[in-house]
Amino acid sequence: MVKEPVFNNINGLEMSLSQESTQNDVFTFKIKLTAEIQEEMTKEDILCSWKFPFLDCAGVWYPNCGFNRSVNADWDGFCQSMTANSAPVLALFSEDNMNRITIAVSETMETIRMKAGIHEEDGTLLLQVAIPSGYVKTKTECNFSIRLDVRPIPFYDAIAGVSQWWEKECGIVPIEPGSNTREPVYSTWYSFHQNLKQEEIEEECKRAAELGFGTVILDDGWQTDDNNRGYAYCGDWEVSKNRFPDFAHHVERVHSLGMNYMIWYSVPFVGSSSNSWEMFQDKLLTYNEALKAGVLDPRYPQVREYLISIYEKALKEWGVDGFKMDFIDQIAERENSAKVNEQMDKESVQEALDVLMSEIYRRLSAIKPEVMIEFRQRYIGPNMRKYGNMFRVTDCPGSAISNRVGIVDLRILSGNTTVHSDPLMWHANEEPRIAALQIISSIFSTVQISVKLKDITASMKKMIDYWVKFMMKYKEILQGYQIKPMEPHNLYPEVWTGDENTGICAVYTEKRIIRVPSGFKENIILNGTKTEKLFLEFEKEWDYLFEVRDCMGESVSRLTTKGRKGISEIYVPVAGQIFLSRL
Repeated sequence: MVKEPVFNNINGLEMSLSQESTQNDVFTFKIKLTAEIQEEMTKEDILCSWKFPFLDCAGVWYPNCGFNRSVNADWDGFCQSMTANSAPVLALFSEDNMNRITIAVSETMETIRMKAGIHEEDGTLLLQVAIPSGYVKTKTECNFSIRLDVRPIPFYDAIAGVSQWWEKECGIVPIEPGSNTREPVYSTWYSFHQNLKQEEIEEECKRAAELGFGTVILDDGWQTDDNNRGYAYCGDWEVSKNRFPDFAHHVERVHSLGMNYMIWYSVPFVGSSSNSWEMFQDKLLTYNEALKAGVLDPRYPQVREYLISIYEKALKEWGVDGFKMDFIDQIAERENSAKVNEQMDKESVQEALDVLMSEIYRRLSAIKPEVMIEFRQRYIGPNMRKYGNMFRVTDCPGSAISNRVGIVDLRILSGNTTVHSDPLMWHANEEPRIAALQIISSIFSTVQISVKLKDITASMKKMIDYWVKFMMKYKEILQGYQIKPMEPHNLYPEVWTGDENTGICAVYTEKRIIRVPSGFKENIILNGTKTEKLFLEFEKEWDYLFEVRDCMGESVSRLTTKGRKGISEIYVPVAGQIFLSRL
């Protein structure tokens, strides 16, 4: 039984607690906060605390934990969430991938801080939720719930349960992703950066379409002649005529190839060199001198309408299919942000952000019902699923492991929202098998690639062609079914998924023993390591059609054999695959 939490005392604040529900070791507590006179409240955080014995815990998971899964001391800092930064959930797990404690908060818009830390004196675990005292408005009653899950189930099931709770119990209804969000993507960012030219982009799209890519994302550079990688010219969002003389016809030509067309916007930035600067320089949350740009304040109705009208124009006049909406996480209040004034219609920046993003989706989907909207890790919380239908891993050029970890973290939290890899890129002299390792590390996502296809070798083209066909053949399994990642503290060395007939596993560390389940008619094992052998453990003897392929899909060996009960060592090329079809 989980005890009720303990609260600290805050002058001027009344708190009440009730246990909302208890079911199968899932405990939900409803908390009500009331401040009659806010001026009398102390400024310290409202702390909600539990203590548990620290037993069989290998690490802690939260949405933006990255490579750090360590449980720290209880005096260490908190992780923080708000609408466009992470999500209010934290999970402790065991060495064998089981849930120990998963905690989540129903308040997903305003700032919530959480931590799990070891009390050094007695080996207990201090679990805390911190709510800023300013969260409670004068003479306003604030209600929220905290959910504790201590079921002995796989940690990824406990995290998925939180996502379902936000949807079903908290009323945060996500957008359906649509089939067009799961087509392989060609991105211009790493391949071109800001050096964009209409003819070159069209030629690259032709090559991408031939390889099976279904979407192109035109990134930064279309809106300016400047190549200095800054944001001084953001805010006007007019197409550079030098780069794209006829943008609408350009989009049409790409459409004729069978590709969707998405375009990048840095949503909150208005640059000091833009024509819009004079209009909005007094309506900023902050100004960043290094970026030469300010962050627009959504509390102003004028700001919100200006931004929405820009995206409407892109749909109506240029015929684009969607948007890569960047830097949403910059929309947060700072100490130097303007106080509420008569030109604003909202007090809370986060509430205003919710209004802005909700209205963007409402008005854009009215024009194009299957509009595509992509957000980047770290703005990947449950509210963001209401505004967009794609999440992308944060920037990690050339890093297969960062892509893998980011993809898995997004997949286990984000329900059916489509997850994209960060664009894969590599040097022109890279070997196809090494580039293929990046693809295998991103195989449980919609893969994005950003290399100049005109410069790749014939063998590299063959490799990409094979893997795009593989991903499309197994798209529903790879992207539509729950993934089962192993050992989050070791950054997921093995990941499984499968439907009723086919199981797909990717292995990322050497000498790992892969237990082949007997429940699938077909098992596909992907070698995501640089070794040329895999170790398979069979639960029982079965007759198999056994095939090994290399990174380009060429058959290396094919035979009918009996899978012996126990462990078998099998030759598999780097980035190769084993296909096991049970007879």
